[in-house]
Amino acid sequence: MENIGEFIVNHWLLVTLFVVLAAMIMSDQLNRRISGINPIDTTQAIQIVNQHKGRFLDVREVDEFKGGHIVDSVNMPLSKLADKVSSLKKPELPVIIVCASGQRAKTAAKQLNSHGFTKVYVLKGGLGAWKEAKLPIFS
Repeated sequence: MENIGEFIVNHWLLVTLFVVLAAMIMSDQLNRRISGINPIDTTQAIQIVNQHKGRFLDVREVDEFKGGHIVDSVNMPLSKLADKVSSLKKPELPVIIVCASGQRAKTAAKQLNSHGFTKVYVLKGGLGAWKEAKLPIFS
């Protein structure tokens, strides 16, 4: 035990940085669980759609959606999501929320969770990540 105390005293800066980083990682994980936001990458999204009958919900505005979107995705702009969330049937099926970069999708995920959707995912990087992975876009 003396060696641990001596190490802490001699390397207090490293120990402090380690504690801060560990707290940040734990805080991020806890925040994800509390908020119900589950970020996933493009590969995970494809698996959820193919294996679990997941669906893409694009929360970008209509003009953005018309400019290009994931095939078979449903467009429901974030600005109208609260009014139209009841039209999304089967809240037990996975929903992968897509926007341009991932920011609006987080807000939409919280709204869906509050309406009883239990399997809500956010596509990390949004449509930009989808395009970067060279996956098909319907335009």
